Amino acid sequence: MNDWTQGYVSDIEYLPGFYVEQTPAHLDAACLLRGVEPPVEDGAPFAYCELGCGVGETALTIAAANPQAEVWGFDFNPAHIARGRALAAAGAVGNIRLEEASFEDLAAGGQPDLPLFDYITLHGVWSWVSTENRRHIVDFAARRLKPGGLLYVTYNALPGWTASMPMQRLVSLAAAQDSERSDRRVLRALDVARAFSRAGADMIPAGLLDRLDKERTEGTAYLSHEYLNAHWAPCYQIDVAQDLAAAKLSFVATANLFENYPDLCMTDEQRRLVEGFPAAQAETARDFFLTRSFRRDIYMRGPRAIAPRRLEARLAARRLALVVPPSMIKLAVKVPAGEATLNEGFYAPAFNALVEAPMTIGELRALPEADGSTATEREVLGMMIGSRQAMALPNAVTEEGIAAVRRYNRAQLRICADEGRAVCALAAAGLGSGITVRLFEMLAYEVLLDGVAPEAGAVTAAIHGLLAARGDQLRHEGAPIEDEAVALRVIRENVDMILAVALPMWRRVGAI
Repeated sequence: MNDWTQGYVSDIEYLPGFYVEQTPAHLDAACLLRGVEPPVEDGAPFAYCELGCGVGETALTIAAANPQAEVWGFDFNPAHIARGRALAAAGAVGNIRLEEASFEDLAAGGQPDLPLFDYITLHGVWSWVSTENRRHIVDFAARRLKPGGLLYVTYNALPGWTASMPMQRLVSLAAAQDSERSDRRVLRALDVARAFSRAGADMIPAGLLDRLDKERTEGTAYLSHEYLNAHWAPCYQIDVAQDLAAAKLSFVATANLFENYPDLCMTDEQRRLVEGFPAAQAETARDFFLTRSFRRDIYMRGPRAIAPRRLEARLAARRLALVVPPSMIKLAVKVPAGEATLNEGFYAPAFNALVEAPMTIGELRALPEADGSTATEREVLGMMIGSRQAMALPNAVTEEGIAAVRRYNRAQLRICADEGRAVCALAAAGLGSGITVRLFEMLAYEVLLDGVAPEAGAVTAAIHGLLAARGDQLRHEGAPIEDEAVALRVIRENVDMILAVALPMWRRVGAI
């Protein structure tokens, strides 16, 4: 392995992906749930940094959806930065800088023209790099994060990872037996682990192997980066908190919004036990009851509590947009402790109102047909966004903003088509974030940008022609659809839904 890798898998690129929890709009919502002042006001300029940005898809989406922002992304893999820069250029995203740099370089001031940041985020980094590199991250945050600024960090969490640790070590040992490319080594190592399990190694759970078999059929980049990094180490929350304290960072919330409600996470008995611990230890104590092996945590450099009266007004003014089809609205939602049922007297009319247009939480609570007394502003924000049925809409939807996201989305979709991806994220100017779309939505968005009228027959024909021009065939259960009439019918069925549901939503959130 080359010296510059420092034990990190670098011979194959990491998977591209968009992570909504990293976006300022989502992080701000989590802060408000905990009564803490977000780094900046809605719609205000901000400086954002992603450490270990990979190919930059999340950072690019944030930049495209927030023209008022200054966005930076850093990764030590030059292939990642080259791909990200190519997409930034193709999408005319001018408010982002993607730079090749190690955490050591950044901590030592190797990028002298950096601003002070309102947000620093790192996803899929902390548990996979050396102790020395974690210190560099903390040093960088101490120097470059503003007072009142926010740091978002994800990591493999203990004790949730405990049962899977023997599996990781065996896979790592088996993969070290040869020097081939990481994706090939990890597949052979998984076969070794399967053989151990069959031979009676009870610490190698067959259920986990079955789940990983899905990953091996869909690509091995995740498996390689998850299991083969030399410094892989799950962490207890309290240990991460102690490391980050050196940068004057304090834990304030988790980006999994439901986890900020103790009654949705634990039984009464469990809550009483956790409440017996000091505040600095309570979050780790909770992890012995929550079945989570991955944490998404928010820290702040000088968190500021919001006065109750001002907090109520801030929450009431938060605008929400529906991001699921009306047919998929659910009042029974999954929470860490099982399932919760939202109060129908308020949430049914509130969701129905959001079908028509975005509204503030205050407006939703004031609906004549909704019983606003049954849901506080804080509850509405957490339940609607936490259930992934709505998103915050912090930005005004302007012609300039829509033009920016159109340019970026067009370039992103072309790259996705070249790579055969069937899922990606569209930047949305109103959300300041992105929305996930699948193949038919991707195709429909492309032809609509090309000027095809939003009429079912025209869009169906255009998508059919686009697929033919690319030499692609629709598939059903893995087999290509050979009958052209059947293919056209499948396209038309999807187009009807997209024009009726997805297109109006894209317009509401400023995605097209």
